[in-house]
Amino acid sequence: MTRCPASDAEVLAELIDINVDYVAKSPYPAQRSEHGKGVADLEGEFRVPGDLPPQFRIGVFAEPRSFPATIRFSNGAVQNDGKRDTHGLAIKLHDVDLPTAPKDADGRGFQDFILLDSPIFIMGGIRPYVPFNRLFLEAKVSLWAKLKFGLYLLRHLPLIRPVLRLALNKANAPLSTPYWSTTPYRLGDMVVKYKVVPLSPHRPGPRISGFNGRRDALREQLDRAPGVLSFGVLVQTDPRKQPLEDPTVDWEDMGVRFQALAELHIPSDQPVAAPSDRENALSYSPGHAAWEHFPLGAINRARVAIYAAAKKARRAAFDHRS
Repeated sequence: MTRCPASDAEVLAELIDINVDYVAKSPYPAQRSEHGKGVADLEGEFRVPGDLPPQFRIGVFAEPRSFPATIRFSNGAVQNDGKRDTHGLAIKLHDVDLPTAPKDADGRGFQDFILLDSPIFIMGGIRPYVPFNRLFLEAKVSLWAKLKFGLYLLRHLPLIRPVLRLALNKANAPLSTPYWSTTPYRLGDMVVKYKVVPLSPHRPGPRISGFNGRRDALREQLDRAPGVLSFGVLVQTDPRKQPLEDPTVDWEDMGVRFQALAELHIPSDQPVAAPSDRENALSYSPGHAAWEHFPLGAINRARVAIYAAAKKARRAAFDHRS
């Protein structure tokens, strides 16, 4: 008997199971299934200027002000900073007073932005993401699984280009590389992707050397000068050329230009570290968003559910270990 195709809900449940199961298998069970190694957890300030074009004065960008921010730099899959990988930047704004913003334990509103050092994601649909995600996570803990993952890519040649572009970036100094959201979000009535651009004097960055080379490079960068990053958006202008449901498309290749909306300032006088208790307490998600900045597309919907389930499993593993 031919099996009926799984519903989207069943596919999403399978993805959740894969990521929760990884927590039990991982040699680092208290770490995230994605972006498990925290390079640094830092405090900073997200500054919105007063001269933005009127059409962008929406949500957290509605008026000139500064938000306290918690910033996490991370590695996507590897513990050794010197190896090729995906590298992440997650930003949590605090004291966000938008009515639909999520609230923390103290009742303060907050807003998350999650970005990678790649403008594209691996694929656009959640169904083909199931076998990829399963093999990718298994490859983190097993040599045999690494070989299986390699064979999978050889059988699915169109995936090799986005994998190379997303997952095999050279190790980089955190304040010297651009970051993108890869997936789209609402900005009022607009559809946008986020982008972060490093500002001088941190380009070029120090060479990466050693197991904690990115962390060491970040410390060297902050000793040189406070970190300053430009935060902005890429606005969809043509839904056919810049599709909402296909994050494998680089919108900048399709003619979209960067619009700066804020600056992220990272002071030098703070520890450059990722303590395990802080890592466990921190939680980022595309779904941690006010209506004005809500995530769009199937991949984002899947990420919201997966992150929530994986966070619960990770925190339980951390509490058990403690």
